[in-house]
Amino acid sequence: MLKIAHLVAGFAALLLSAVPSLSTSLLNTPDAIYLALVGLLNLLLAAQQPTSLNGIRQQLQGLASALLILAAVVQGLILLAPLPNIGGQPAVWLTLLIAVIAIALQLSSQLLPQAGHYDVRSSSSTQASQPSSQEDRETGTVKWFNTSKGFGFISRDSGEDIFVHFRAIRGEGHRVLIEGQRVEFSVMQRDKGLQAEDVIAAAPSRR
Repeated sequence: MLKIAHLVAGFAALLLSAVPSLSTSLLNTPDAIYLALVGLLNLLLAAQQPTSLNGIRQQLQGLASALLILAAVVQGLILLAPLPNIGGQPAVWLTLLIAVIAIALQLSSQLLPQAGHYDVRSSSSTQASQPSSQEDRETGTVKWFNTSKGFGFISRDSGEDIFVHFRAIRGEGHRVLIEGQRVEFSVMQRDKGLQAEDVIAAAPSRR
């Protein structure tokens, strides 16, 4: 809807700005030039109208659109009336003020993050990538580990073997596991199945 309104306001402003040129040069009519510029701004904003918005971004862009259309209407009246002054000041100042506010609101809306989609994705990915603090950790024995490729398998004390990647080993630098090493880890469901996460050396058993 706003896109259509901007297109109508933009083309109407361009047509009206051409009216004075029928009797005199366009360059001799500054109000017509201002109207043409406001019309071009409306057409530019129409091309940048997003398909969907939510929250405060939608409110800011809606207000910016309304003000820019209002600027075209005001400048059109100033040109056709004609209305050279408002309150002792050049009438064009009113148009410029409205247009500047509209542009500022439009830029502000572009700088705001899209919280609706980003927050959901980031929170869900964080929950999926981190083991639950309430989840019981398991122990097992390193079945084999390829140090050159950085992955291997752990034989779980409670069940079947589980895949382990070197990034899942707690620590820094070159992280490897040794065959037969006792380890403690958390189990996470990944795209390729169960994997060991947060792997550390198991505490020696007390006898």
